[in-house]
Amino acid sequence: MKKIIYLSFVLLLFVACDKEDETILVKYRVSDAFASTTVTYRNADNELISETVDFESAEDLWQFGMEKKRGDIVYLSAVYQDSTSSVRLEILVDGKIYKSGSSVQEPFKYLTISGTVPY
Repeated sequence: MKKIIYLSFVLLLFVACDKEDETILVKYRVSDAFASTTVTYRNADNELISETVDFESAEDLWQFGMEKKRGDIVYLSAVYQDSTSSVRLEILVDGKIYKSGSSVQEPFKYLTISGTVPY
């Protein structure tokens, strides 16, 4: 009986340790914008990348996906200059919204969401 309990404990420990190295699908999404918007994000190599996206309508969508490990930093930021525009930011972890934020008619103000991939 003690051997079964010990073996169960060892298996549980092995499975728990395996999950730390597991990669998680992370996706950044920018939507609800209809003007030129500068998007800055942290990629899989932890570099900050900045690019300008020309949204033509509120239905346009920009997204970027990658694999990250638990505990890795995720970061998404956007700024627009058109006073009639807006923007919605989302960070999805394994297809579920982890962080989100939005801005409406607030030009030249950075909207930023960030965090770490949960364990």
